[in-house]
Amino acid sequence: MEIGIVGFGRFGQFAGDILTKEFKVSAYDHQATAQKTNIQLASLEEVAKKEVLLICVPISEMEVACRQLKPHLFPGQLIVDTCSVKEQPLKLMLDLLPPFVEILGCHPLFGPDSGSSGVSGLEVVLCPGRCTRVNKVKAFLEKLSFRVTVTSAMEHDQAMAKTQALFHFLAKAFFQLKIDSKCLSTPGPAHLFQDFNDVLSDSDQLFRDLQRLNRFVSSERKKLIENLVALDKHLSQDP
Repeated sequence: MEIGIVGFGRFGQFAGDILTKEFKVSAYDHQATAQKTNIQLASLEEVAKKEVLLICVPISEMEVACRQLKPHLFPGQLIVDTCSVKEQPLKLMLDLLPPFVEILGCHPLFGPDSGSSGVSGLEVVLCPGRCTRVNKVKAFLEKLSFRVTVTSAMEHDQAMAKTQALFHFLAKAFFQLKIDSKCLSTPGPAHLFQDFNDVLSDSDQLFRDLQRLNRFVSSERKKLIENLVALDKHLSQDP
């Protein structure tokens, strides 16, 4: 079986390095210019003809990717996205891609940085769209030592709004405070600041997409801000 990757940025290359150990992998990206070992860069038309397609484009570029892929797909293909938001990408794939392809939402709960020392024990979430091969995909990922959770796109987005999106929001806020990494600290804050720094290597586009394209995030941000304001008000009152 051959796998095609559409979107060969940091995560597309990271996923390709993992998959090329099991499959022949080719990739397309309109900005990619360098050849990676064991991964052939090809045209969109060539990559779109693979049995399994992994879409690794930013969330806000999913509609364009689906429209570009649509004319080249064939019956029985499995199309998998890797977006950090699941409701909107799955809806786009179901609405825009032909009914003769299978569609599976996937969110690896890690990135190239957190997976740089090995992927064993890291978690992948699968959100079925129109797919008969969920169990096969789950078994393959577990063979690679991933932990796999199967859930709905809505449940996924609700959870990510409370965790990933708020964490990135706090990381961006702390970065803007320009706290010196050499500043005196106890171990807890030091570890937290390091975790914040790790996600700051992600693109601004990913940050904006996480915050804007998950319909549950805005209310969670507001609750966090309201709680912080209330806590500050409480601490500012006379004892």
